[in-house]
Amino acid sequence: MKNTIEKLYSILFILLGLSIPLSIAASNILVGLIIICSITEGNLIRQWKEIKTTKWIISILFLLVFYCLGIMWGNNHENAISILQKSSFLLVFIVFATSKFNQSTLKWGTLLFIFSTLVSAILAILINQEIILPLHNYIPIISSKNTISAFNPYNYHNILLAFSSLICLFLFLEKKVQYRWILLMCIAIYSFSIFTESGRAGQLVFILFLGIYSIYYFRKNIRYSIGIISFLIVCIYSAYHFSDKFKFRIKEAKIKIQNEIIQTDSQDTEKEQNDFRISTIPKTINYIKKKPILGYGTGSFGTIFKKEIKSGHEYLIDSTPHNTYLYVWFEVGILGLIILLNIFYFQIKSLSKLKYNFHRILLPIGFMIIMLFDSYLLSFGILTIFYIYFFTIYNNYKVDKTT
Repeated sequence: MKNTIEKLYSILFILLGLSIPLSIAASNILVGLIIICSITEGNLIRQWKEIKTTKWIISILFLLVFYCLGIMWGNNHENAISILQKSSFLLVFIVFATSKFNQSTLKWGTLLFIFSTLVSAILAILINQEIILPLHNYIPIISSKNTISAFNPYNYHNILLAFSSLICLFLFLEKKVQYRWILLMCIAIYSFSIFTESGRAGQLVFILFLGIYSIYYFRKNIRYSIGIISFLIVCIYSAYHFSDKFKFRIKEAKIKIQNEIIQTDSQDTEKEQNDFRISTIPKTINYIKKKPILGYGTGSFGTIFKKEIKSGHEYLIDSTPHNTYLYVWFEVGILGLIILLNIFYFQIKSLSKLKYNFHRILLPIGFMIIMLFDSYLLSFGILTIFYIYFFTIYNNYKVDKTT
């Protein structure tokens, strides 16, 4: 019976790697099944011992407790239940971290993830080039909202491609696969999809990853460094001159920043129609200055902005500042923010003790970067699942043999 559960456990983990780029619903179902298998496996004593000795897991538990305590201060908790539900998804981290997956399972999970992101990228390219129709025209269960990507919303899609490029680049540069040209093909297709579609966060993370690698290999292998920076220059140059969407995004961002400088502190509700993120972040910071220690309480951000901010933007009770750090700081103060940062600090510290630590720590660093653009960690979203999944792989996989 135990062997059967372990085999099922491995199969579900591998399938999750395949499903992350393709379906949020399927990924959530697989996560649920993995949790059930973990409970029925009956290793609760061993798992509890690991929890007590793993500092980043303890930090997650502290953050969840702090969010629960956040209901005790402030007067605006309309979204508290929702944020507690979303933040509780971090408990999945504990299930994955205390599970024992064999090396073959971790390898196949990675390879199927690379394959499914490749499929997603190719289909997104075909859709954006108007070679095929959006997939919901052929498969009704696929959401019609994702018309400018294949399966996931465009912002999630592009970020997943950027991280897939990171994984492929690591395996290529350290010669950890037999057919390395396949990885180069994947990176080329990923980059084409990233820069010809919307999604600034994915584009920025891709540029940062390649920029970091070019610096890292400057002394270690100058040919790699020159090759990476040359490829990056070609990507950006080609995107700006041949991708209308990329060029529009660059000009749009420039105009919005200029407008925000001109309209700083404007109270005119008719004139203030600037980008949501650009206009919301300064206001969030101003509120934080008033209550920096404990914040305004769990679930308060959307309610306070809806009641008190008069602008051209519509704030709902579940609105966020599109910045995880400011969101946490606003609701549970600097103490909550320190606990959040501790999660990543101890995760990076754990990965830094392993072989190929430079490549491994880029995963949490990359995720910390995208948290500047939205509340990705505090959600049921596909990027949270992705990060939990690949931190499990990066923290356990022994990258010694060529596969």
